[in-house]
Amino acid sequence: IGAAIGIGATLIAQKASNSTDSFFGSGPSLVRKLSFKTPPCIVIIDPLSSGLTLASLLTLRGYAVIRVFSSNFPDDLVSLVPKNLVRPVEWMETVYHSGDVTSTLAKIMKVSGVHVENFMVGCESGVELTDELTNLWVEKYKDKNCHVVTNGVGMSRARRDKYEMGEAVRGKGLRAAGQKLIQGSDPTAFSQLMSFVSTCKDPSGKFRVVLKPVASAGSEGVYFATNEEECRKYYDEIFGSTNVFGELNTSVLVQEFLEGKEYVVDSVSIEGIHKTVAIWEYDKRSANGAKFVYYGMRLYESETGEREDELVKYMHSVLDALEIRNGPSHGEVMWTSKGPCLVEVGSRPHGGEGTFVNLVEKPIGYSQLSVMIDAHENRHKFFNLPVRPPRLKAYAVETCLVANHEGTLHAIKGLEEVEKLQSFQEIEWKVKVGEHIPLTIDFLTSPAAIMLMHESKEVVERDFERIHEMELLDVRRVRLDTL
Repeated sequence: IGAAIGIGATLIAQKASNSTDSFFGSGPSLVRKLSFKTPPCIVIIDPLSSGLTLASLLTLRGYAVIRVFSSNFPDDLVSLVPKNLVRPVEWMETVYHSGDVTSTLAKIMKVSGVHVENFMVGCESGVELTDELTNLWVEKYKDKNCHVVTNGVGMSRARRDKYEMGEAVRGKGLRAAGQKLIQGSDPTAFSQLMSFVSTCKDPSGKFRVVLKPVASAGSEGVYFATNEEECRKYYDEIFGSTNVFGELNTSVLVQEFLEGKEYVVDSVSIEGIHKTVAIWEYDKRSANGAKFVYYGMRLYESETGEREDELVKYMHSVLDALEIRNGPSHGEVMWTSKGPCLVEVGSRPHGGEGTFVNLVEKPIGYSQLSVMIDAHENRHKFFNLPVRPPRLKAYAVETCLVANHEGTLHAIKGLEEVEKLQSFQEIEWKVKVGEHIPLTIDFLTSPAAIMLMHESKEVVERDFERIHEMELLDVRRVRLDTL
């Protein structure tokens, strides 16, 4: 959503003026012009996780980058630098959003020495501000041939709020999970929750439901409940807590449990034309008392391609329902006995600190981030892409390590064997020896990701299973009587 991917407005900054009106647009073109005296600049809203990888790729192509933060993020989140950056990022300017979009846009336009060509969203938290900034830009320069594109703000909340998202999709006749939004401030909140749960019971009286925040990422705060006690426990854990972006959870979303296999459909869109750039299959298992622990994520390909076609067709209809006409999207879809059903869709790039980029370049030939940039530079290149990727040239999987104990990471064992595996590519560590390591209950608490890739699917799967058989993490647990 947010990442305005179309042709950038060719805007030339006039250093002597502080007015946001002292800019003008170029004539329309499908190909970005290169005859500029000042460097072209891309504005990235919340360049965290894969957003920082996107910024690195942009600098490699000669762009200056302005970063905009939609809110005040924790220092450890802002300072997190992915291992696979192609080059360090030197920000042309950092702008902090104070709540007024007009003021934030004015700050961006006052940055001298560059001309702003486009806006792109970096991660989930930047979705709504990207919509607002691009919408304001388009309104301001619509009479000056400005070609920054926007998804508008009419459906912006539904592109971030999981409840409104589900209802918008259902309203367009597409399958979506049954759900109920519980406002935590309502004194009857929990009884409302249990009333919905009663509709999910089978003939024997058993039920399975999912409780989650309306805005989160990486399965953070997502819980599976099968009895009233668990519902109460997880409701209390979600309501009043803050997510990884520092946002307060003031409500709880309860949904029917979807039985099936979960897939990811990553796409990039321009003016309502959608191109799926990768399809992934999640390997989530029960572990450490949690239902949705990531063990891995595989590039997906079936023998016939029929399932991919259905997933892409469904997901593109979801994008249309949410008016995601421009920019990247990261859709999670459950394949059930009744066909595809939306889990949620992020109107932003695939996350995970951009580790997916190196896993798709050889098998597919491009990544979601490279397509975002290509689409800005030359729309012809975007339009010539297939609707979904062709047959894979290699197989790849991101293997997520699972910490079964909480404590201090004393040592890493067997690393030499891992690095000698036939499909081994690289490791992305989130913790270091001597640091505290949490119990793995979701993607955010996975201590490391090991990237595997090989021309043989059997080799990749063999290495994947071997890694999960190994006891790589030597965790020294803290004894309570020593505290």
